Amino acid sequence: MASLHDQVTLDYYRTTAARGHSSTHEHYESTSQHLERRFGDWLPQHQAIRCLDLACGCGDMLYCLEKNGICETKGVDLCREELDKARPFLRAELVCMDVLEFLRDAPPESCDFVTALNFLEHLSKDKLLAIMTETRRVLVPGGYLIAMVPNAISPFGTTTRYWDITHEWAFTPNNFRQLAALCDFDPKIELRECGPVAHGLASGARVLMWAVIRAAIASWLLVETGDRKEGVYTMDMMVRLRRP
Repeated sequence: MASLHDQVTLDYYRTTAARGHSSTHEHYESTSQHLERRFGDWLPQHQAIRCLDLACGCGDMLYCLEKNGICETKGVDLCREELDKARPFLRAELVCMDVLEFLRDAPPESCDFVTALNFLEHLSKDKLLAIMTETRRVLVPGGYLIAMVPNAISPFGTTTRYWDITHEWAFTPNNFRQLAALCDFDPKIELRECGPVAHGLASGARVLMWAVIRAAIASWLLVETGDRKEGVYTMDMMVRLRRP
């Protein structure tokens, strides 16, 4: 009998994704706007590049990339139903396959830009290392991997750590420095909070309130440890790694 982890993963749309997904252009436009605000200047600056989304789910990230003019897009996921939901809205090549197997079959230096949003936390540590190693192999020199993961430093990091029953763990910035060294990424990693982004009056107020809250968290850490712990305190965080 398949493990609980495998059962949920293979049937991820019905068990999980369906509650937040809608098969409409309005849904994809809304999530695309959110991702554009979240990524900002981390989105590709050139359209003639090859983009790969690991564990692409219903294709929200791929839709965002295509909306921004990227023509060569590809997504891989184990849940066939999620891919079927995505196909009417995307030009991307969608592959139903285990991510590690897919990467091992991919040619070296065949991607310019790889995303892994809300994916790495589902992996065992050994499989995580293997996927990071293979991702580095398929990236071109100067190519980027961008991941979004639960942030263990956040006072509420356990919320995202345990929100999904298939999550294995949460991350700290130091984990990615260790992985960068092991997998030969550039040691200078970049971190970004997943907090509110101003795009109107209400969101602007949230940005101001978050600034107060994060100052309090930083003060707490400075008092307890003498260290701000990278200054990334949201429940989720983003990290960008570059292949030298």
